[in-house]
Amino acid sequence: GGTETRASDDGGTETRAASVRAGTIAREDVVHSRYLTVYDREIEFADEDGTTRSFAYDVVGHPRSEFRFVCVAPFHSRERTVSGEPEFTIIREYAQGSNSECVVLPSGCFEPGKHESLDEVAREELQQESRLRGGTLMSLLDDDNPGLLETKWCRNRCFPFLNIDGEECNEGERDAEEFNMTHERVTARELKRLMYGGVMMMPSVVTAQLAIDKLMTTGHLNLDDIV
Repeated sequence: GGTETRASDDGGTETRAASVRAGTIAREDVVHSRYLTVYDREIEFADEDGTTRSFAYDVVGHPRSEFRFVCVAPFHSRERTVSGEPEFTIIREYAQGSNSECVVLPSGCFEPGKHESLDEVAREELQQESRLRGGTLMSLLDDDNPGLLETKWCRNRCFPFLNIDGEECNEGERDAEEFNMTHERVTARELKRLMYGGVMMMPSVVTAQLAIDKLMTTGHLNLDDIV
């Protein structure tokens, strides 16, 4: 597991095995389940001196999706936009946590029995939420990446994708709770402002940044497009 050297409370240093931060699940009970499932999880940590510490945590996740979801950045190259600038399609929808409007990129959960792959989920959400189909779809993670944890107290993992130059369509039925969802195009510069303006959900922020980084390397974006 390796070791870690850090400052101690008395101003010195202490060395601790990094494996101490990998606990053992002693107990896990489902205490609530609707869209998300809430678990009461008890974790035991074994210290190097043989002592054991036990803590209870609230953990959430979406077991029906195998704790996997996608987030897709729909990009439109400057040659295909009316503005002549590179653009992204964003989604405006209701956020129940803040009880306000938020900005996101197309996102959705993997559904076993319905989806064969995460690529299929990405294409479905593009069509359903941003009214786009086709184009070039690529994962923004390496093949061996287990997915990006949504938060430290959540079991869900995000798989970010980039879609380049999807075609507009009017197909794809949205879920009932998405009745007030809208989509629009913004320039890459405006996307950057939204990403760090406090209105965009974190998985979308990370996906957008990964997409911008990728598009900078492929030549689809340059520094002037985002500053």
